[in-house]
Order: sequence, then C-alpha cells, then structure tokens
Amino acid sequence: EKILGPEQARRVYDFQMDRYLYRRAEMGGDVPLLELADQPWIAYGKGAVAMYLLRDHIGAAAVNQALRRYLEKHADGRPPYPTSLDLYAELRAVTPDSMQYLLTDLFERITLWEVETRRAVVERTGTGEYQVTLDVVAKKVTADSIGRETEVPMDDLVEIGVFPSGDGMGAPLYLQRHRIRSGKQTISVTVPRQPGRAGIDPYRKLIDRERDNNVVDVQLAK
Repeated sequence: EKILGPEQARRVYDFQMDRYLYRRAEMGGDVPLLELADQPWIAYGKGAVAMYLLRDHIGAAAVNQALRRYLEKHADGRPPYPTSLDLYAELRAVTPDSMQYLLTDLFERITLWEVETRRAVVERTGTGEYQVTLDVVAKKVTADSIGRETEVPMDDLVEIGVFPSGDGMGAPLYLQRHRIRSGKQTISVTVPRQPGRAGIDPYRKLIDRERDNNVVDVQLAK
C-alpha cells in the first residue's frame, strides 16, 4: 500500500479475487494452496487474496516477520530445498491462536464465504447520535477438488461498516470486526453522523462469489 495507495491496492485485490473466482468457475473446482502444482490462476489469484487477508487480520509486521525468517533460514540456497510447508510453518508461528482458523481456511482448505446484508435501518438516539441496526446472514462452505461443497460452522471475525451519505462509501463512520456465526443475526452499532450505507464485509475481502449484496442503503426505522 506504500507503493500503490489504499484505493489502488483494493482495485488490485478485486482484480485478483475476480481472476480466481472466474477461473475456478470455469475449471469446475480447484485445490488448496498448500497442494498447488501448476495452476497460476490459483497461485497469483487466490495466493494474493490469502496473503492480503491474512495481513489484514494479523498485521503487516507479523507477515513480514514470517517472510524474513523464511528467507534467513533458506538464504544459502542449498538442499534440502524449502517448500510451501516451510513458509506455512513460519506464518503459523506469527499468527495468534484466535486467528489460526483463518490460516486453515485460506491455505489448507478450499473455503468460500457467503455473507449478505438483508436490511439496515437507522434511528436517532437521545444523545444526537445514530443507531444503525443491520440484519445479516452468513454461511461458510468448504469444497473438494471437483467443486462439491459442504457447509461448515462459521464463527469468524468479519468487518461491519457504516458509511456516510453521498456517492460511493467514503471514509467509514464505523468499521470494526464482529464475531459472525452461521445463519441470520442482528447487529447494532452507534455512529456520530447520519449514515447512508452499511453492511458486512464492506470492502469485499472474503472469498465470496456474490459480493454485490454486502452493503445496502440505510433506511429510516419505522
């Protein structure tokens, strides 16, 4: 992001996500990153998405530390040569226990998320702030190499965002991770100004095939 800037980085991220999902649908399936052989659309598409999402959750410093350790251990270029498992071990070592599930989902399994905001309503509070209530639904599935999917319990940290009125989303009035579980749930947050849009995973970071339903217009509570 120091090179590209946040907006450009998001566009690159969206491009890599689309690349992966499009080719996955075209091929009828894929393989976990740790079992990758010669599929550049997974390596450069999903691989970039996985590393970006991991960095977003555990921080750039932790990911850079893992990469530095990996390079230092194998800098001489002599056998035994490192594999993806060696890099994965370094990533696991810097990832907090609470985030280990994300590593498993991104690297060991083929995991897809389905998150949607069904409704977002707002009402003025007695202190002049605005309470936004979102009805969201979430689901997580794992797939095998030929695309057969199995739903698995979801208990993940996912961003909830609230944004001001106007074109686009602009700087968020609220952006925090919430514990999101499988099924329908209601989330209420308070913001200082009149909101215009709100939703779950607003920057579309999860590997979600339908990302246009993450954010909706905020309606006045009846």
